[in-house]
Amino acid sequence: MKTEEQKLSEKLKTLLGAYVLEVEFIKQNGDTRKMSCTTKSDKIPETHQPKNETSMPLNEEVIRVFDVEAEGWRSFRIDSVKSFGFTQKV
Repeated sequence: MKTEEQKLSEKLKTLLGAYVLEVEFIKQNGDTRKMSCTTKSDKIPETHQPKNETSMPLNEEVIRVFDVEAEGWRSFRIDSVKSFGFTQKV
């Protein structure tokens, strides 16, 4: 049986692959951050497209995303997510 964290991870990965989401999470320093992010390739500039997805070690507790506002790759821990939803930029 899957844990709630695993279910959330799967849901977020699916949605991030299709949309730009606003994810609110707690950073490692304790600050709360909202980020508009995605993994949908047509929303990521060509210069930032992943060259080799296997180059990063796989950590099931972390999701790696493209921050569309900062125009760079970021990551957050699943257990730090406070909320998520669709942005106005869909």
